[in-house]
Amino acid sequence: MKIKKICFIVLFSFSGLAFGQEALDHSQSIKANFNAKSIKAYQENSQQKLNEFYEYLTLYSHEKDAELRNQILKNIHSIVESESIKMLDFTLPSKSEISLQDFLTLIQNESYQFQILEQPISKELEWKQWTNLYTIQVKKDNQISDYSIQQIILFQPMEKRFGSKTKTVWEIKLGNQSH
Repeated sequence: MKIKKICFIVLFSFSGLAFGQEALDHSQSIKANFNAKSIKAYQENSQQKLNEFYEYLTLYSHEKDAELRNQILKNIHSIVESESIKMLDFTLPSKSEISLQDFLTLIQNESYQFQILEQPISKELEWKQWTNLYTIQVKKDNQISDYSIQQIILFQPMEKRFGSKTKTVWEIKLGNQSH
């Protein structure tokens, strides 16, 4: 009987801990921190981030100067969640998924041009992310190909230091791609 009571108390304690953790996560969600108008503005901003990303990829692909290419690379890395995000390999017809690092190696000095053709605002919103759907046009030499892409957009709080003060700011980063 005593063992049943102890098991019940332990189980009850852990379930309370789990519910408390869920409440903590909810307070960090997008919907808990922003109204619909603000969310739409951030989603529009994510479209600009995607445009910048592909402009940097185009510059990176064309740039011959190593110092300038390294600066472009830093800008690309500042936009993405990590250097290992998954991208579609636009250099092959199979469109397999590869890491951003591998993709950058493939397009270096290859004169690819990337342009987003259409980009509707996402209607789906998850805890700390959404997915942007868009069509990208890839040009190399005289070949033009269009691809439909699903891009995860991460929107998460980050602690930033401003002198002696710390403030929570929300940051947009590009995540994995798929087709």
